[in-house]
Amino acid sequence: MANFGTYYIDAATFSDATTIFTDATFTTVAPDGIYQFNGIHRTLTSGVLGSITFCPTCCAGCSSTYLYPIPAAKNQYHTVCSDVGQATNTAIVIKFKFTGTPVGYPLGLAATFQNINYDGVTSNRFGWLPEKYVGNNTLVSAPVLAGSYELDGYAWQPLTSDFVQTGVIDPITGLPAPIAEVVAEADINVSPNNPDECYLLIPKISPAQNVNANVYHPIPLGSYPSAGGCDITIPCPSALQGLSVSVVGVSAAAVCSAEFPAATKYIMRVNSTSGAPALFDRIFTTSSGSVYAPTGYYAIVNPYSGSSAATAWMRIGTYGVVQAVGSCANGLDPSLTELTGSETRPDSTEACAYQNQSGTNLPDQQYWHDGAGDAPTGGDVIYSDVLGTTTVPDGFYQLLRDYMLIETVTGVVQAPTLTCFS
Repeated sequence: MANFGTYYIDAATFSDATTIFTDATFTTVAPDGIYQFNGIHRTLTSGVLGSITFCPTCCAGCSSTYLYPIPAAKNQYHTVCSDVGQATNTAIVIKFKFTGTPVGYPLGLAATFQNINYDGVTSNRFGWLPEKYVGNNTLVSAPVLAGSYELDGYAWQPLTSDFVQTGVIDPITGLPAPIAEVVAEADINVSPNNPDECYLLIPKISPAQNVNANVYHPIPLGSYPSAGGCDITIPCPSALQGLSVSVVGVSAAAVCSAEFPAATKYIMRVNSTSGAPALFDRIFTTSSGSVYAPTGYYAIVNPYSGSSAATAWMRIGTYGVVQAVGSCANGLDPSLTELTGSETRPDSTEACAYQNQSGTNLPDQQYWHDGAGDAPTGGDVIYSDVLGTTTVPDGFYQLLRDYMLIETVTGVVQAPTLTCFS
């Protein structure tokens, strides 16, 4: 049985330390023996730490998906421990997928790696959401949030393929943890509406191999109109894909007309699957995702079939999140901004129902608009081609961005724009 205590090391990490002390003044060397921290154990002999050995893991393998159902019992949180291997300079991108109808119930999304807590996610509908709790805050009344709740902990057990209530939330180190975690009203700052698919990035710059993904459900189920769930997917880490871009500029016109040097950024995909970035993808200057790309406009290789321009453009906002992409003007070709939406529908109800909010069959039709903003507004024209020669049919469209709902007449967006949430 392991003994746990507080020790001090002479380096920033246990892997780099040369010795261990029992006091913060670094005067008393710890007794010889085997010491373990964060899945690494080393032998201390005559005050000198030996080579690094990784502890066997009992975490589930990476690249697995786990369904966390919103339980009939209230106030729980679920933890999945995943063995992500020892590779470094890679990125762990955890996906939390809201399921059920309707969706948007508040859930806390977080992860732990090397004893560092991570929260803040990128939603495929809203972009960057800094709050730990995401979901539809209109479903929760103030009296429900009053006071605090104790959340019963459940950990994924690979041998039984099930979540089991346990006092040992971290099965790797065996550190005792309370079954209950207290969540107070002040801790819950729910970001709006249904976030759908949420991506949490952890830069993996160390060989530590265990990551915990956590989903918190702090409010009684009776507060929701129906049950749902959350799929947790922890892919094996990999280096983010390189992307050739220009230097940053102040406008689309500036980067489209400038030289296009072969600088390299790195892309975390949210709404694209390959090729050029799409709305709410994230761009970094490192392959591990440890440094955001600066805000501004960038030229990229033109991905649009039919356009004769050599380059297109993208606009990056805070936290490296892509806010818009579009075509560069070339000759008679206009500069248009890309958008993603549903097929046309005869009324707003059908447009919102066409792409359901559980995320199945997301809006996937490519259009372009001639507006000055990232998203179309009243008076902007929507085209079905990048050359701006064919306007879209009259009707209603649900856009990927914020569940935006627009109506077009002869291709012109009618004001005001609405949302598919009541």
